[in-house]
Amino acid sequence: MKYYVLWQKNSALLKEYLEKYYKRLISHLEKLRNNWILSEEIEELLIVENRDFILNPDQSGIINFLIINDLDSEEFYAIEQQKLKNEINIYLEEWIGSKNLCMNQWQKISWTNVRLTAKDNNPYNIFEAHPDHHTTWWILWWWERWEEEWLWVYEKTFRLLQQIDEWTYDELNQIIQKIVPLGTAKSIHNSASYNECIGHIYLGYTINSSCPEINNLEAIIHESSHNKLNLLLQFDPIILNNKDEKYYSAIRPDARHIYGVFLGYHAFAPTMYIIMKAYKNGYLWENMMWLEKIVLYHIKTKFLQKVIKKYAKLTKLWEEISQEIDYVILWMDTLMKELNPSSEVIIRAKKRQIEHFKQVNKNYPNLEY
Repeated sequence: MKYYVLWQKNSALLKEYLEKYYKRLISHLEKLRNNWILSEEIEELLIVENRDFILNPDQSGIINFLIINDLDSEEFYAIEQQKLKNEINIYLEEWIGSKNLCMNQWQKISWTNVRLTAKDNNPYNIFEAHPDHHTTWWILWWWERWEEEWLWVYEKTFRLLQQIDEWTYDELNQIIQKIVPLGTAKSIHNSASYNECIGHIYLGYTINSSCPEINNLEAIIHESSHNKLNLLLQFDPIILNNKDEKYYSAIRPDARHIYGVFLGYHAFAPTMYIIMKAYKNGYLWENMMWLEKIVLYHIKTKFLQKVIKKYAKLTKLWEEISQEIDYVILWMDTLMKELNPSSEVIIRAKKRQIEHFKQVNKNYPNLEY
């Protein structure tokens, strides 16, 4: 087990890829400097201890944007340059602990290295991250809850994760540095992340949930898994399929290329594995809604697995990752037998999955599945 999918303490894999990512960001900065973009500021930054500053997503997101963006807006590009210039100058004058740095705004969630803050420097948050909600920037705030309430429920979430799976808790603290509030909602839990901004996750607050910490737990594992995969994707290709091909994803309401199906496959397997462990160990209090969701997403994850097995043309590395997901799904199968849901629960879950398939197939009739 190389822990491409599940998590471990003091992850050697994560350390290796974060070091590679840091070196890539340095090369991006050198390219910007050589192109006379923030040349003085970058020159000074490169000769001081800068690793933690550069790897923080409030800086790395802007660096990636300045290198790889394809927008026509010169004004937007100039705004991002100015943001990076300001942060570098603050860092050079006041160093890593400065409260004036965006990366240090508000406070850390207890027992973690993660900050919860509505202050965000990610230039990509103006773009849609999921078809079920609009671009994120307009709902980035606390909304119907005080900041202290958000902090309290996320502290409860991380303490719960530590009790359920200490290895996941430990590795998550190595990769996630900031949680940005994605507004409040009833009965749903919005979340998002961006492959150009490793270390940020955007999470909502389900205000009518009887146990919002479980909603948080599900979303945190899911989006952190995206962060982990996106970190690996900075260096290694995943899919050899033509990206024009469209496939059915049991998770999404839209058509997906096989890369998107794999992204869901990689995230939902560890997420539902952790939620199953939480239910089995009594942390969900035999809540029927959560049991039905577990059964439904167990079915959905196995549907993703079938699509990947049938259609995905994987590189050697990603074949290894796929095999590791297979192991996780086998463990999920074992946990499902131990949970032993009633036939009525299973029938309802299968019916919901069939309805989802019919709706997506109706909207996108040329899907492969």
